[in-house]
Amino acid sequence: MTVQVPAEDIESQISGRLNTLRGQVRLKGFRPGKVPMNVLRQRYGQQVRDEVLGELMQQRLQQAIGEQAMRVAGITRLEPSAADDAADQSHFSFIADLEIFPELPELDVSDIKIERPVVEVTESDVDDMLETLREQRGDWEKVERAAAKDDRVKIAYVARVGDERVPEMGEHELTPRLGRLESFPALEKALMGASAGDEQSLELTFPENYRQAKLAGKTAQVELKIKSVEAPKLPTLDDAFAESFGIEGGLSQMRQDVRRNLEREMRQTVTNRLKERVTEALLTRFADLPLPKTGVQQEAQQMKAQLQQQQQQAGQRAELPLELFMEGAERRLRLGLLMAELARQHDVKIDADRVTARLEEIAETYDSPAEVIEMYRNNAQAMDQIENMVLEEQVLDLVTEEAQVTDQAMTFKALMEPA
Repeated sequence: MTVQVPAEDIESQISGRLNTLRGQVRLKGFRPGKVPMNVLRQRYGQQVRDEVLGELMQQRLQQAIGEQAMRVAGITRLEPSAADDAADQSHFSFIADLEIFPELPELDVSDIKIERPVVEVTESDVDDMLETLREQRGDWEKVERAAAKDDRVKIAYVARVGDERVPEMGEHELTPRLGRLESFPALEKALMGASAGDEQSLELTFPENYRQAKLAGKTAQVELKIKSVEAPKLPTLDDAFAESFGIEGGLSQMRQDVRRNLEREMRQTVTNRLKERVTEALLTRFADLPLPKTGVQQEAQQMKAQLQQQQQQAGQRAELPLELFMEGAERRLRLGLLMAELARQHDVKIDADRVTARLEEIAETYDSPAEVIEMYRNNAQAMDQIENMVLEEQVLDLVTEEAQVTDQAMTFKALMEPA
């Protein structure tokens, strides 16, 4: 794109800045504010001209982009035009190399196949959550019997991997809970039925993610001692238990609150799971969508900056090459383009009622919902985030309406398991 700026516009701004500078500079031999304009031009003219041209190029380029309704992904070059006729003093020309987003065809999603989770919160799910809350408020007491399911067993052990003793000195301690050792079934089998004071010598293969790096994924000869067996001591599930959580209305009200929270969590998880499936289907369907290199690079730089900020907050620092972010950046940019284009082609507008409903759903998890809603309403950035979330959900609804959707019945527990 080549843009021309009338010379009089440039000179007007240069003169204005020099005049402002006149009242600020102090030059030997001249009183403040009385420096002749020709002296100012000789001394500061080129610097001021460069500043004015730099700002004008940015301003006029954005104006030209707006007039042409161009969707610009990035600017790769911005400089005065070398072809500009120096004899023509009526204007200043500059040239910009722009990378623009592609013009997309009508996006047809009718052939996309998606499985939609269909879930219902049952009384059993409420019971499970109440039991979890009981365990959180529970305590432990030592028992003089063999260890059984749900007991906690405190052990001390020494392992040998080849000729190496782990630890080099002393013993490692561990307090596993029986019935919860899915990643270490061999240890659970060894502890089930054991009593305080028992000692065992056995061979164990440790999980890959075991906390002791020297044992992770290794098979070792282990000498272990049972130091104690503890049984859970849980509070009674009654009105007093509900009141301990600050719930008025007793256990009956607590069940209602728990159900409402589970249903909210279920809706959000279903939405997230459906979003994952829709986005994967879109990315697969439109995998050949061309992307501007500048846009991908800018997205990668943003992702890298976000990671570096997280590292700094965690007290960590690791410089990673930009190439590591390019694949993720391409994916994110492609998905953003597709979602925006689907919204544009189907004239999807943000549903104000859905925004209000989402805001109320967020606020009801706090003690003073009305105050939370007011806080969000007065925060433009927070409201933008909610509106973008709602718009994204509306596009997801649009895709599921037009795509080939199959309902997938599943339990709440299965839904909440990691995908």
